Amino acid sequence: MDVNPLAKISPFNDPHRKGHQVPILAPEELTKFLSFVPKDFIPYFVLNAFTGLRGDEIKKMDWSEVKLDRSLIDLPFIKSKNRKRKLIEVPKNLLAWLKPFERETGSLMPRKKLQLAFEKAAKDSNLLPWRQNCLRHSFCSYAVASKGFEWTAAQADHTLRILRERYWEVVTKEDAEKYWAIYPQS
Repeated sequence: MDVNPLAKISPFNDPHRKGHQVPILAPEELTKFLSFVPKDFIPYFVLNAFTGLRGDEIKKMDWSEVKLDRSLIDLPFIKSKNRKRKLIEVPKNLLAWLKPFERETGSLMPRKKLQLAFEKAAKDSNLLPWRQNCLRHSFCSYAVASKGFEWTAAQADHTLRILRERYWEVVTKEDAEKYWAIYPQS
């Protein structure tokens, strides 16, 4: 009797295969989450939420690659998942978040533990269980609704096909306006 040894192994957790909507945060949830993020970790989380950059790409970044005077992030190909240079636009709300942290050079990541900071902020904002990859999914969903497929594809390094399959009509234009209006509290 031939039995496939992989038959009992769960496939990669891809919500799209199961017909589920991508997990995102509502603007109010993201605002609440960011209010609990320790100050040193704000750049990491806002870059994850307001750009198409992946978490691992952000961890490798240096402040010299963040050009706030030009509202641009220049991620070199060696730090990109797909080994392509990425030029990412910095939206106005992200500029406001990053400006207080801006430096000429140095890692964006503090030497402290990211996982501990993340878990505490998620718990304190009552967002457990955390929705897998929801910051990047949120970016893609709100970007498609407000800025269109072409812009989002360039920013998130996705194909138009993937964006249409996964992110079309996930959120309303009104919710997208709220998302891009999330600014730091004074």
